[in-house]
Amino acid sequence: MLNVLDFRKRESRSSEATVQPLAANTNVDIAALASRITGLQSEAKGEIGNAVLMLDLAAKHAREIAARLADPTARKNFDEHVAAIERLLQLAREMAIKL
Repeated sequence: MLNVLDFRKRESRSSEATVQPLAANTNVDIAALASRITGLQSEAKGEIGNAVLMLDLAAKHAREIAARLADPTARKNFDEHVAAIERLLQLAREMAIKL
């Protein structure tokens, strides 16, 4: 019977001794998590800014393409779509600033 554990030995330990290290570890974990969240938010803001810049560049290229269209109806439709995209980009810029 050498492999039988005596569970009564564990009862003799103070429960307060185990609570304090857990609280300290929890505070460290929370601080690390908060730091990680802040870093991810900053990274996300940068990525959103980059995406808006790339989309803005794409809209400018679309304007150049629209100027080359010979068909006035097609150019008008294309310009309307680009204008809608530019309005959405402006909204995205404004929202990105608020982040």
